[in-house]
Amino acid sequence: MPDRRDLFRAAGKAGLALGLAAAGRPVFAIPRKDAPLSANYDDITLMNTALALEHEAIWAYGLAGRSGLLSAKAKEVGLLFQGSHELHRDLLVDAIKGKAAQPVEPKKEYVFGVPLANEKDVLELAFKLEVGAARVYLYTVDRFQDRALSASAGRILSDEVLHATVLRSVLGREPVPTFRLIEA
Repeated sequence: MPDRRDLFRAAGKAGLALGLAAAGRPVFAIPRKDAPLSANYDDITLMNTALALEHEAIWAYGLAGRSGLLSAKAKEVGLLFQGSHELHRDLLVDAIKGKAAQPVEPKKEYVFGVPLANEKDVLELAFKLEVGAARVYLYTVDRFQDRALSASAGRILSDEVLHATVLRSVLGREPVPTFRLIEA
């Protein structure tokens, strides 16, 4: 019978993979088991993975705001969420530079592969991005070697879960569907 920690570890890796897949990102934060990585390198890899998702979310909320598809209230909330992601980005950039590493740069454009024809489409995409980001932070919280990074990831995780919960409710879904913290 599998150990509970192994079960949670496997669920965490699956959550990260699903989260990154939902956000259209490759799974580059999970180090190979046989790869000897320094603690600093591993932390930087995890931070850059999270930073890539923050860049993508900032770009997506900007696109949504300019789309003309959102009601005034949805646009207002989207801009608040975008501001939250900008704060997360700034924290991650500072932390990465503080470890003498290079932060990943944002792409000029992101392709989501889903139609954005109306407000519901935009909100569905935002929800998927928020769930993806929450899963990444959930994965990283206990994996950072630098415990201060774990604490920061935990705080950012709570923002991502809040964003996903608000969007989940706006989309007419039950705000708390099951005991699981993050569910699409």
